[in-house]
Amino acid sequence: MNKNKAILIVLLVVAICIAGYFFTVDKKPSMQVLSPASGDVLTEGSVYVIKWKTKNIPATDKISITIRRVPPPPLQEEGQEFDPIVFINLPNTGSQDWTVSDMYPAGNYVIGVNSYASIPITDTVTAESGQFKIEKSSVVVPKKVVFACADSKSITASFYIGEDKFVDLELSDGRSMRVPRAISASGARYANTDETFVFWNKGDTAFITEGANSAQTYKNCQLK
Repeated sequence: MNKNKAILIVLLVVAICIAGYFFTVDKKPSMQVLSPASGDVLTEGSVYVIKWKTKNIPATDKISITIRRVPPPPLQEEGQEFDPIVFINLPNTGSQDWTVSDMYPAGNYVIGVNSYASIPITDTVTAESGQFKIEKSSVVVPKKVVFACADSKSITASFYIGEDKFVDLELSDGRSMRVPRAISASGARYANTDETFVFWNKGDTAFITEGANSAQTYKNCQLK
């Protein structure tokens, strides 16, 4: 065998090996999480689309999605802060709407997407998202209470805890209004600019005064 022929044989063997390697790699199951992406900021209560793509994974495989908190801040050492399973047994559609629950503390997280043939889960193909952040919602949910007053009247009051700048009132005579918080030496007091309408609340009691003479139009009101 001459030298050139030997070199040719060696090159052919190497080429076959390389081709076989890339063929094997190309057929290997893989997955990638597209969103959330690194640096995304999610707000609790918002709806977010988790997206992923798969390669060489049967269309009949199911998908589970998990969430994991990462430092900082320091993580809880004992117990479980939240359920790490977000979804299980989803079809492999490449996306899933997710409402960000208020059970997740503010902080940094990653989403894990797992593909598997059936339950019990074995031989999974797994990928994780980039690190994203969950923030608490700044929306204040009002606390609505009802006061039963004399003369079969009633006051429905919506208080905004932590943002106590006004109260929303619904009166049994059909009126609805938003009344600003006013200075008070005792209890909570809400009044319009000229103080011809004043709503007083102290503990489980309330009353309303109206007009220039501050007549009590809703009196002896007790929390229902």
